[in-house]
Amino acid sequence: MKFVVIWVALFVFPLALFAQKMVVYEQQIWTGYNANIKFNSRWGTWLDGEIHTNDNYFNNFSQFTLRFAGTYFLKNNNKFTAGYGYTDYMPGEGHKYISIPEHFIWEQFQWFNNSTKYKLMQWVRLEQKWKENVLNDSTAGNNYTNTYKLRYNIFYSLPLSKMGFSPKSLSLALGDEFYLYYGTSIANHLFDQNRAFVGLSYAVNKHDNFVFGYMNILQQNSTATILKIASVIKATLFLNLGY
Repeated sequence: MKFVVIWVALFVFPLALFAQKMVVYEQQIWTGYNANIKFNSRWGTWLDGEIHTNDNYFNNFSQFTLRFAGTYFLKNNNKFTAGYGYTDYMPGEGHKYISIPEHFIWEQFQWFNNSTKYKLMQWVRLEQKWKENVLNDSTAGNNYTNTYKLRYNIFYSLPLSKMGFSPKSLSLALGDEFYLYYGTSIANHLFDQNRAFVGLSYAVNKHDNFVFGYMNILQQNSTATILKIASVIKATLFLNLGY
């Protein structure tokens, strides 16, 4: 119950704080996978990918992201992860005829508080990003702008039946992720976006889950003049091999 109150507060606070800005509304679908492989008690790998549609749900694609990383496990199964990521911003506003690449390095600490009655996951992630600049709709700048992001994610699962978290069971899934960023190209503000999620988690087996539901994104642009509110239908397959 305490987590539900925190989750609602994290959703409402950014909306109230930026209520006076120009607002743009979007609707999207996001699909993705997250594969974690554990080789032994200490080492593993991380691979995840995600693709986003453009506005109006089925209107082409807007973005594709892929991340590779290595993972080090602590004795309590909390873990450090660090690696490389790539995002392809497909043709869109400001670059209608070309895709724009973004390269980034990321580091993450992830910790867990699990029991038979609930599961709670949190992470703190740092990202160092280099996105190619745009000259016009058909020409890239051949140089890059460097920015930094700090992300905090909290994800809570609550079983919906007496089966608990056993295979073939459903759980309520609540999540929130808060982004701060900075860089020489960004105005005097830190808030980037907030992502609030509510949905269901289906236990495919003992370790793998399919999570699907609704996500609301509040995101301001780099000049802090426009607030984008996106309604997203999101589905992700989580694979945990060797756990």
